[in-house]
Amino acid sequence: MSRKHDVNKEIENEVYCGTLPVLPKERKYGFIDALLVLSGYCIATWSYTQGSYLATLVGFKQLLIGAFLAAIFMLMVYQLPVIMSVRYGIDIWIWLRSVFGPKGNKIVTIIIILVNFPWYAVCCELFADSMENLLGLFGIQLFNGAHLILSLSCVVIGTIIALRGVGTITWTTRILVPLLLLVGVAVVVVGFTSVPMDVIWNYQPELAGDADKTVNYVLNIEANFAFVITLVGGMAEVPRLAKSEKSGYYAGVLGQGAAGSFFVVVGAVMAIAMRYVTGQMVDDPTLMMATLSAPILGLSSLLLVAFANIGTQAVGSYIYGVMLKSTFKKISYKTLVLVLGVYVALLCVWGKITEYFGSFLTIGACVYAPLAALLFVDFFLIRKQKLDLKSAYELPGHNAYRYSKGFNIVGIICLALGFCFTLVIYDPIKGIVHNKLLFMLTPTLASFIFTGVLYLLLSKIPGIRRYIRRDTYASPDKRPFDRAKVPPRQNIFFLPLMWLLCKMAVSPYKLKIDKHNMEGIKPPFLVYGSHNSFMDFYVTPLALNPYRANYISELEGFENFGEWIYRQAGCLGTRKFINDQSLIRNIARVIKRGDIMVIYPEARYANVGTNSHLTPSIAKLAKMLKVPVVTLNMQGNYLQQPIWNLKERKGARLHADLKCVVTADEIDKLSVDEILGRISRELTYDEYKYQLENKIVINDEWRAEGLHYPLYKCRKCGKDFAMTSSGSKITCKYCGDSYEMDELGQLHSSSGEVIHIPDWYEWQRGFVHEEIREGRYKLDIPVRVEALPNAVNFVDCGIGRLIQDNEGFSLEFDNYRTEKHEILKFPAKSMVSLHTEYDYRGKFGPCVTLSTYDDTFFIYPTEESRDVFNPTKIQFATEFLGGLYS
Repeated sequence: MSRKHDVNKEIENEVYCGTLPVLPKERKYGFIDALLVLSGYCIATWSYTQGSYLATLVGFKQLLIGAFLAAIFMLMVYQLPVIMSVRYGIDIWIWLRSVFGPKGNKIVTIIIILVNFPWYAVCCELFADSMENLLGLFGIQLFNGAHLILSLSCVVIGTIIALRGVGTITWTTRILVPLLLLVGVAVVVVGFTSVPMDVIWNYQPELAGDADKTVNYVLNIEANFAFVITLVGGMAEVPRLAKSEKSGYYAGVLGQGAAGSFFVVVGAVMAIAMRYVTGQMVDDPTLMMATLSAPILGLSSLLLVAFANIGTQAVGSYIYGVMLKSTFKKISYKTLVLVLGVYVALLCVWGKITEYFGSFLTIGACVYAPLAALLFVDFFLIRKQKLDLKSAYELPGHNAYRYSKGFNIVGIICLALGFCFTLVIYDPIKGIVHNKLLFMLTPTLASFIFTGVLYLLLSKIPGIRRYIRRDTYASPDKRPFDRAKVPPRQNIFFLPLMWLLCKMAVSPYKLKIDKHNMEGIKPPFLVYGSHNSFMDFYVTPLALNPYRANYISELEGFENFGEWIYRQAGCLGTRKFINDQSLIRNIARVIKRGDIMVIYPEARYANVGTNSHLTPSIAKLAKMLKVPVVTLNMQGNYLQQPIWNLKERKGARLHADLKCVVTADEIDKLSVDEILGRISRELTYDEYKYQLENKIVINDEWRAEGLHYPLYKCRKCGKDFAMTSSGSKITCKYCGDSYEMDELGQLHSSSGEVIHIPDWYEWQRGFVHEEIREGRYKLDIPVRVEALPNAVNFVDCGIGRLIQDNEGFSLEFDNYRTEKHEILKFPAKSMVSLHTEYDYRGKFGPCVTLSTYDDTFFIYPTEESRDVFNPTKIQFATEFLGGLYS
């Protein structure tokens, strides 16, 4: 087998094994092992460049504080996600697929290499400087361009070593780390023995006349933050092999924060000593040892530093080559390493990477700080330390992290804004401070905080939360919603905006509001409203203007729009069709504090624009509260957006009647039946009758699409679930009987028969009642179940079984609370109706819900049961069995 084939095979194995999770039994590092490996990982000759740069900014004592305390502080924060790497045995680049998406992660990988690989150009520059300086000590004069040739030779040799694969790199690192340690020890010994101790201890830099000491100190802290945060890309490679989370975390913090910072301080000592002796700051250990001790020591150091720089270049090319190979699997490892070599070579040709070292540090941090912040917030605050590994590895059928064609737009935007935020504070190229206040935090820390807070706040917006938390099934929030929480009054500062939004929503539909018997009626009072569509929530606030009110809302709305927003709008959270005593207490609190309480007693949208029967409980509630009762009958809301097709119909026209039906003086005098009668009369409606009488033309070509959901039974052949709809027609798929919906909402058969849609709807109800009376009704089907425990997320409860008969409902499902397959019973008499949806959020199609106090179960058909799962028929049966219709 050829050597070339061996290297390719080794790299493929490294890429394959390097991306797979490391199992606990495969972990090989304790704390000491991981500490030593990570200490070697962060030791490189560029540490001397960092130390020399810091010595131009601050005194030695301040330098010590920054090099150790600032570095360790930043490491303690941004290294926390290492816990994730140890727990799952994965690199952060696997986790970052959840932050950026698989394709977005590729872009970030390229950006990281562009901003981080210049470190290896620093190594090449140091190699060339060392060779030039040492040869100069022996009187050898080099020709113009020799420096470039020397730096490029470091690139070439390092690249050749990297191309030889894993075995050569392993031996290189075994020799490299001890050599770097020897150089460091030699620098410390020579530095502290060649100049008086107090020279180093009391060192202060010579600042230019316009230099600001405070700015320089902040730049010193910034440089240390930036220096350690640039290690974020590889921070998990070793810890994921640690045996415990504590070992992996503290090894990273101390290995990089202590060992790495020590070599930075060594570089500063060297630079200060050389300045004291020669008058020049030098970051080359070769020149220092040759100058302060003896040429022979300089020659020895040359060999050490030369190999160290070449070795560092080789190891860097290998690590980033493997990283790129794992991302771009179709490109050969050799090609990737050569591309990296060309990139470093171009930086060497440019020749100013050392001159702009401080700028290079900050630019790198501009990317790394928001990257670290996103990782931190995503791990701890958004995904709660849990990852869907199947989606992270893009296994078939697991697409939670695919987002927008492989890109998480939210994560990418946050990264870009975090980068720009740093530049708003400080220009790293020109060294100009734009915002002194934020600069005091350091650009890196300010960007870290800004990006983290931005990402967290965006995740609180319901639509964005659902976008970035498509993996909620992997780590759902199971806490039940707090139904007893006292509802706040509508936010008075929120009201003008709410009224404006409502006005904008209804303006295309020419809303007209008529008020009757409302003279002298002021809060507190009780409002009962008709319920046809989401437009009800826009019309109601306008009808009650200028008063604010509280509204009862099902938890699904809280989850959809966000609990904070719903609370500001004055909503009380509950679940549908349960006996919620906490809700009654909160309603009483609203009235007691002098506000309006709005209730939609039907508790569900009208299927065909007609009212449901109301129960005596609403009249009993009115008598208990002893306040005026007002009804709000809204017309046109259903026509604008019927539940069976949520496309907006621009031809609809809206009208609302607000009427006081029971005054405060009458509430004690009238019986429950009398109050119920008044409310029911005012909340009787027929949307298609309203459309016909007012000649409201709705001429959308698709106006009948979806009508087969509420009208499921063929009028001709009598088969259930027979109807389909398309355009303006509803047709039986068995006998072909077809009806055309005209522009005024009437159905016309080919024989000339005209059908009023609510008549067809009620005709179907009679057949369901007959089935139940004759004992023929039973639903027994497989279903898909999701639970909604709170205002945060749904929880997947797997495939279950739904049974409905004369006793009520029986739901078999995977109970996420007990982690057992269980059966819940819902007695028929406990429910007067149930919530129905015909295409809920475009997820799994039609849906019904059943509720307990702590969960609302959203129940969908499976492919097997889709043809016989009809929410309308299930609702008819529920209402009959529950006693709403007799």
